[in-house]
Amino acid sequence: MRVRTLTVSQLNEYVKGVFEDELVLHDLNVEGEVYEYRQTPSATFITLKDGDCLLHCVSFESTEKAETGDKVSLHGNVSFYERSGKVSFVFGSLHKIGAGNLLKEFNELKNKLLCEGLFDRKKSVPVPIKSVAIITAETGAVIHDFVKTVTRTRNFTDIHIYSSAVQGKCAPAEIISNIAAADKSKCDVIVLARGGGSSDDLSVFNDESVVRAVANSVKPIISAIGHETDFTLCDFAASVRAGTPSMAGEYISRLNDGFFERFYNAVNLLSYNADKLMLRKTNTMYSAASALSYKCELRLQQIESRIIGMSDKISYGAESVCAYTQKRVIDSAKALYDNFEYLSAGKTERLERAVANLDTNNPLRILSMGYSKLYTEDGSSVTIDNVKTGDTVSAVISGGKLTAKVISKSERGK
Repeated sequence: MRVRTLTVSQLNEYVKGVFEDELVLHDLNVEGEVYEYRQTPSATFITLKDGDCLLHCVSFESTEKAETGDKVSLHGNVSFYERSGKVSFVFGSLHKIGAGNLLKEFNELKNKLLCEGLFDRKKSVPVPIKSVAIITAETGAVIHDFVKTVTRTRNFTDIHIYSSAVQGKCAPAEIISNIAAADKSKCDVIVLARGGGSSDDLSVFNDESVVRAVANSVKPIISAIGHETDFTLCDFAASVRAGTPSMAGEYISRLNDGFFERFYNAVNLLSYNADKLMLRKTNTMYSAASALSYKCELRLQQIESRIIGMSDKISYGAESVCAYTQKRVIDSAKALYDNFEYLSAGKTERLERAVANLDTNNPLRILSMGYSKLYTEDGSSVTIDNVKTGDTVSAVISGGKLTAKVISKSERGK
């Protein structure tokens, strides 16, 4: 049997013809729950869900608006797009027929957790944020956008990545495990991040166990899941909802910028107040010094005046004392002089008498009258008893000395 070979274009063209020829796929109503709803100026895109099945729908006409969770009935045709190879249901009208099970389940779990106070366990985010633990897929634009945004103004915050699945069956367990690990780290805040996706892609963040882990975290958690218009239960349980990973980065950057701005303002204000206080204290010191100088100068003038007054008195007293002392000295000197003259006159008279007496008894004067003085050879005065005839004697006479020999001697009265 020969196997036919077709190109992609040939196969897609054939499939398109099958869809167009099958009448059951035209002019029909499709019911389901709005899983995703997005509207643009030119088209409305809806994803319907029924059980585990999804159907992508599009309308290029103006229709009634719907919200996620609404149960609706769409009227249109099944269409196959050759270029993309996708099957879509093109609808022309939309009718709401009630609330879907997904929204009902979402609201029931939300109310249950709300009644438990799970959404009230908000933690304050510390500033500055020096360290961040981000739980997300290790690859993709989420990490790049987040890091770029956080470090845009200043490279201040350390970022630690906790790699985790963010969709699929393994995602809840990995997210819960990473939250516990980040809680034990030294990070200041935890960021739970995921890029945009369908409601089914984001369903892990509506998982009750994940929501409870977020609410019970020790560290504050910033929820940054999907697009800004996407809401999950983790958004309600987190301390802060950022909307998107980039918005979470903006939030952290803004907090740090605000902290540093307040810090710099506080430093500048402190410096200004310190300068102002220093100036005030300096002026006060100068004023006090000036007042003290004036008082000291005044006091010195008073003391100087007293000293001058005392000096005048002391000078007058000194002059009086000096005059009195001088008079006493002069009187004493005069009395001493008078006494000296009196004593001198008496002494002079006595001296004259003594001189006269000495002159009368002067040996030289006696010798000049013809007397002489005799001495033996040994220098003794000659007496009648110490010489004998034949001895040599010396005779002191007026004008000189003679040597004589005793020829004879005779005692007085014999």
